Amino acid sequence: MASNPENPCLRYLEALPHTQDGKPLVVLRDPLQVSDRILVVSPQVCQILALMDGSHSVREIQLVLTRQAGELIYSEQIQHLVDQLDQAWFLDNENFRQRYRELLEEFRSAPVRRAAHAGTSYPAQPGPLQEAISAFYTDQRGAGVPGERSGRRLKGMAAPHIDLRLGGPTYTHAYRALAESEPPDTFIILGTAHSGLPELFSVSRKDFETPLGVASVDRDLLRLLDETLGKDEFAEDLTHRNEHTVEFQIPFLQHLFSRGGFQILPVLCSFSYQQLRGQDTSGEDRRFDRFVSGLRKALAQSGKRACFVSSIDLAHIGPRYGDQERPEQELVQRVLRRDQQMLEPVLQGDPTGFFDFVAEERDQRRICGFSPLYTMLHLLEGQEGSLLAHEHSQMDPSGSFVSYASLIF
Repeated sequence: MASNPENPCLRYLEALPHTQDGKPLVVLRDPLQVSDRILVVSPQVCQILALMDGSHSVREIQLVLTRQAGELIYSEQIQHLVDQLDQAWFLDNENFRQRYRELLEEFRSAPVRRAAHAGTSYPAQPGPLQEAISAFYTDQRGAGVPGERSGRRLKGMAAPHIDLRLGGPTYTHAYRALAESEPPDTFIILGTAHSGLPELFSVSRKDFETPLGVASVDRDLLRLLDETLGKDEFAEDLTHRNEHTVEFQIPFLQHLFSRGGFQILPVLCSFSYQQLRGQDTSGEDRRFDRFVSGLRKALAQSGKRACFVSSIDLAHIGPRYGDQERPEQELVQRVLRRDQQMLEPVLQGDPTGFFDFVAEERDQRRICGFSPLYTMLHLLEGQEGSLLAHEHSQMDPSGSFVSYASLIF
């Protein structure tokens, strides 16, 4: 039964722990970035938010809170919070949906997908960005300056999608291997959609702009994919507007191919092992197989040599990601060892083994690169790989960390 539109229903939001003057707080923000607002609330307010699931009116929330507190809670206080959330487009209601439609229309009518993270995650000016990427190669964690081309061809690669300021040198291990290989005709970039998608996949039709220029979408391949799958089957979603996982790969490609001459197919992936059973028994499995086989068919018809670029991070551990305790060094090392074990079937070109590993863990380590990496393994059809670099970075004072890697196939 549909919920009453008068009942406040909180949208999916990111909730990050925060401390101010020794007091625990929670930072709420919109991962879809329909809203650019940030709300900082107390744990007590979070208890109120938990009741905003679309099944309770303000009056009913007041009664529940009054019983729990043993004292009168005024409905005006709750309504004030509801009004704040509504103004920030944090509620799943018609106000939010209208805002979403406006942004989607604005995004779809834009001539290019503009850089969303220039000036924050990497320099906004061409010269400093070129210099920063060059410095990543020569950093002590970097791969070193690329040598001559070897004549080999990379069929696929995986690079991090962590903030370039943290993991930039690790990216270079995959990109040096690419620089020393024969250039492909097109790059199919598979990125994680952190805020989710209506479907498993979303293909962008836009050229991607960065401070280093514009990376053109492969229109021929896109047309063939449309003919195979249907133009609206995996339609471009608003998630592309701010998602960083495709964007972060583009400057590295532009740094290597400074004269252009390369094309991209930007694809966002969003599914968990729970959605796929890995046995072609569910509707989601069939949709996954249909996309992969459709992309294979479109590539074969195009006659182009493609390199798949999987934009991945690995484990996400610590209070920032929902764990109760601050990670100690022993836990960090244990998580990194589990990364290595998880990557063994990946490097063997075995998507089923990779799927089973994540499923057995119940994704307790939050592998946010699961969907693009699992997709790429199917597209590579058994191609074996090599692990070139494996690092981790602390994300905040709580010790929360993210691990990431560079691989080639």
